[in-house]
Amino acid sequence: MGEILRSLKTKEGRREFYEKHKSIVLYFAFGIGTTIISLGSYYIIRKIFPNAESVPHWLQWIFKITAIFNIESSTFFPVLLSWLLANLFSFFTNRVYVFNSQARNFGRFIFEMAKFFASRIATLIIDTVIMFLLVDLTGIHGGLYEFCAKIFSNIIVLILNFILSKVFVFRKKKVKPVPKPENSNEQ
Repeated sequence: MGEILRSLKTKEGRREFYEKHKSIVLYFAFGIGTTIISLGSYYIIRKIFPNAESVPHWLQWIFKITAIFNIESSTFFPVLLSWLLANLFSFFTNRVYVFNSQARNFGRFIFEMAKFFASRIATLIIDTVIMFLLVDLTGIHGGLYEFCAKIFSNIIVLILNFILSKVFVFRKKKVKPVPKPENSNEQ
């Protein structure tokens, strides 16, 4: 670790570190942007729609999902909308800058987007469960506690999203080397 920190002190060391760890550095940078969008939109939506009664009638079905479990979750709706906004940003930045996707035709683009959102649905469930356990179940709403719970949840989700994106969504196809024809010496 000390060697890495020493190498980051010089311009050349930072350049080498960036080239060696480019996808992680860019993922981290865009992950910060995604987190800002997630946190910012979560709190804006949470302030606008603090409970089921404040949500437009056509969106109240979202609150009915949690009512199945005989609870009212005030975090589910904001988590869902902030997830959508953050992941749209994340998909396009990861696709272009982090993993340098080579999918150029529309069909492959849609397939890649479907894989991306499928993997993100898994982490949405994790995010929702963490927020439910830490906020709704404890009854501690608002303030620093809820903010810290959301940051904790985002860190877990960020790590899982990188792994899923690298392994499942933007996986580079392995190109099989073409065997070289053996030279035959005809005499």
